[in-house]
Amino acid sequence: MRSRHVRVGGIHCHYLQAGSGPPLVLLHGTAIDSANLSYGFLLPELAQHHSVIALDWPGYGLSEHPETELSIPDLVSLLAQFLDALGLETVHLAGFSMGGAVALGLALSAPERIRTLTLTGSYGLDSRAPLPLLPYLAMRAPRFTTAVSWSMRRSRRLVRLVLTRIVFSDPTLVTAELVEQVYEQLQAPEAERSFVAWLRSEIRPAGLSTSYEHQLQGLAVPTLLLHGRDDRVLSWRKAVRAADQVAGSKLVVVPRCGHWVMREAPDVFLRELLGWTGGGSAD
Repeated sequence: MRSRHVRVGGIHCHYLQAGSGPPLVLLHGTAIDSANLSYGFLLPELAQHHSVIALDWPGYGLSEHPETELSIPDLVSLLAQFLDALGLETVHLAGFSMGGAVALGLALSAPERIRTLTLTGSYGLDSRAPLPLLPYLAMRAPRFTTAVSWSMRRSRRLVRLVLTRIVFSDPTLVTAELVEQVYEQLQAPEAERSFVAWLRSEIRPAGLSTSYEHQLQGLAVPTLLLHGRDDRVLSWRKAVRAADQVAGSKLVVVPRCGHWVMREAPDVFLRELLGWTGGGSAD
């Protein structure tokens, strides 16, 4: 696994790269996420089938914090520029949560560049706000999110609480190692600032800014939707409604699994993703 940087749209972006074969680009989510947290432990397996590229969004992981706030459309544009910078004309594309919304945005605007699309716990499938209390407060009150992030940077116990009560379905899978990885990432203020900036761009009085719901019927890319049945952040029903709109799509609802499918059900994620991409075959 190689750690690399490339300048995209005036921002130094970091990404992880491993393997060879048809390119597979992986996009992480927002809040407490990064390329390494969501995908680093999966790269050895994926690299046996693909040239795998896991991007750190600006303000996350080891990427530079942008001077201006980036909206979902800005990230869609940045993703297209990132592919250009790496000389990638067509790719298999997989996005998680916020990364799913960005991947979906590119697939709708430039379907000729996407061989397959995998959306895991994806944001952007409709404009309905999350229903659980804490995610709802986070979406509606950036100051609340700032307070929680500030507290998590000072308490491993609170990190574990957020992971077990909100992110995961099975609390026994929240290991001390994972808590420490998340805690260490939270020590850098960039992720918090990026998350709050993203919330500001997404919050609207009647719903959320990013919704591709009314464009899904025109999606012309083979699409896999993966979603945890016990997702407390984004309801699995969003994926069900989306699958009904996307012709030829495949829906996999993972039982006893929360929002972070890659972490909670890695075997399912690998099996479904590689099955959808053809396991790196050239066909």
